[in-house]
Amino acid sequence: MDIRKIVAVVAALFVWCTDVTAQQPAEVDGYPLSNFALTVNASQDGGFFGQIMRNPGRIGEWLQDKGDVEFFVEKDGRRHSFSEFRKKTVDRAFPFVRNTYHGSPLTKTSFAVTAFCPLAVNDARTSALPLLMVEMECTNTRRTAETFDIVAVPAEGIAQGMSAVKGNGYSGAGDGKCVELTADVPTSWDGGALRMHLNLGAKEKRTVRILLAFHDNEWVSALDYASPDILTAYGRAVWPVLKDKTEGFSRAIPVTGDDELDSFLRWYMVSGVSLTKWTRNDEVVTMGYRELNQRDSYWTSWLHLVMFKDLERRMIEESIAWQQPSGKIPTTILPLIERNDDLDINAFFILRVARFWQMYHEQQNLQKYWPALKKAMEWLILRDKEHVGLPMQVSFWGDWKDVGGVEGRKYSPFSCLVYMAALKKMELMAEACGDSKAACEYAGAYDRAFRRVNMDVKDGGLWNGEYYCQIWRDGSVNDRLLQDQTIGILFGVVPDDRAAKIFGALNERSLTPYGVAETFPYYDESFGYPPATYHNGAVWPWVSFMDCWARVRMGRRDEAVELVKRVGRADLVDSGDWSPNEHINSLTGENLGFHIQGWNAGLFGLVYFGLVNTGVID
Repeated sequence: MDIRKIVAVVAALFVWCTDVTAQQPAEVDGYPLSNFALTVNASQDGGFFGQIMRNPGRIGEWLQDKGDVEFFVEKDGRRHSFSEFRKKTVDRAFPFVRNTYHGSPLTKTSFAVTAFCPLAVNDARTSALPLLMVEMECTNTRRTAETFDIVAVPAEGIAQGMSAVKGNGYSGAGDGKCVELTADVPTSWDGGALRMHLNLGAKEKRTVRILLAFHDNEWVSALDYASPDILTAYGRAVWPVLKDKTEGFSRAIPVTGDDELDSFLRWYMVSGVSLTKWTRNDEVVTMGYRELNQRDSYWTSWLHLVMFKDLERRMIEESIAWQQPSGKIPTTILPLIERNDDLDINAFFILRVARFWQMYHEQQNLQKYWPALKKAMEWLILRDKEHVGLPMQVSFWGDWKDVGGVEGRKYSPFSCLVYMAALKKMELMAEACGDSKAACEYAGAYDRAFRRVNMDVKDGGLWNGEYYCQIWRDGSVNDRLLQDQTIGILFGVVPDDRAAKIFGALNERSLTPYGVAETFPYYDESFGYPPATYHNGAVWPWVSFMDCWARVRMGRRDEAVELVKRVGRADLVDSGDWSPNEHINSLTGENLGFHIQGWNAGLFGLVYFGLVNTGVID
């Protein structure tokens, strides 16, 4: 390992140990505006913008809260916020906010606000532009002229160092280095607020374009725009184009016709977009916590597979570049964390390449990736340390349930079934690459794994007659029911009759008002986490969406959709935060963990490939 990677390991381990509570949000109610650079709150009460977070261009850093920019109407020394209008409609549907406002106590003018951050299908450069764009259509309903100000008040973290600036057809305030706030009407800057002066004639309608531009030397956008004023000039020059591209992105989001489900999909997509980092060094990361992890990035990047094909290909090639000589794909890259004990990381890497090939049929690239794929699969096969056909865990880092309470686990349903899914895909890709010897090897390994995992637990297998169980290193059977085994149903490696029994057991034993508890019965407190939380029986949205997708594959569509809604209502609506949280207390419905969890965007894969475009990837 070279010195660059050693330094990366040390830095990443420090980051990994950072207290998760540091990522808890301020009092906000959702982020309907997002791209690779910015994630922005616009409140359901009609206020905007309650919190603006920027995704730093430095590897290993999470979203940074820059504070709010609150908008007011001011006249004759009096002001009120947009949330205080007596009549308003609020439409927050990522990637747009479209609100209307009437009934101001100060003016007879009505307002229609459209806000967005630029996004475009398979146009990552546009999707990385650090711009918050606001169109405010002001309509004087009176037969006489109206004069008033729109006032934007940035938080201190944004306003610090700003002074008045002017451009071609616009003016505002900026600090010359990091941020610029401008409008295409006359403005004045008083050191803490930008006043936009409007004088509307009788029945006159005027659209004001307000632009907030950020700059970070480490962003990929800095390659094209060296300062916020250059970025502002560009955004204003091509405003209609950026809006049209964002409209196109919105139209590309799959629609099921179920309004509630379609709304939840857009809210969950935000996490996959806002946690995508693209640096000026051409490093692309779909952040799990602060780095690219094959496990959680796999679920996050169903979105990228469809909407940002070039970035998904880039992440595959980055992963190959970081592969160890042993064939191991590191636990995370950018920054590097390696444990050498996890099994599912290699499996998800293989599944990631397989779906890209099945989607886009880039045979030349598959041939280029084939040596790395073979090495990754060989590493996994060699984890069959007891020569029983299954990969063995040697620590609690074995798969996504990486907590001390499962330290003694040897075989888990999740690791064994995702291993089988990887073997199945490797056989297909081997045939496509003309590698018949490898295809035979993978088919044989799959058959051995299938036989062993489906043997009864009393005979050394994982099946107990109703579902697959965990096997401990001392030979004991832990028969708690785990939701994560539905991954095998999703990938078609579980016989249909057994899949039906697993779903029956989950519905009968593990279903709660907030979704399926991922472990049931709960462990007692000695497990390390209270019952119904984290890996002790919480509801995890990403696992739930995997489960629901598997149900769809088994013809249980209505059941699956209702379960998605149950999770979405608890996670987004009932909590009031409209954020894709890490997990949910399955007894109380309380949201827990990181409040923006990237892999919850896996709902996109379920909707796009499971409900709308079935059969594209099998």
